[in-house]
Amino acid sequence: MEPNSLPAEDDGQYTCTYEYKCPTDSTKSIHTVVYKKATCTRIDDIVLHFHCSRDSKCVKCQQNYL
Repeated sequence: MEPNSLPAEDDGQYTCTYEYKCPTDSTKSIHTVVYKKATCTRIDDIVLHFHCSRDSKCVKCQQNYL
C-alpha cells in the first residue's frame, strides 16, 4: 500500500489514496482516506473519512487505518 497524497481543502486535512487487494476475494480496490493532521508528532493523524471503491462499509479494510 503506497499512499498518493492529494491537495487538502482545509488546513490540517489531507487525503491519501491507496491501492489495496481485498482480503475477502483478492480483487483490487482503491481506498481513499481523509486525515486530520495531529497537533503533536507523537500522535497519529486522525482518520476523518474512509471510502473503499469496492465496498465502503467493509469493516476489515477500514480497521487497517484506525
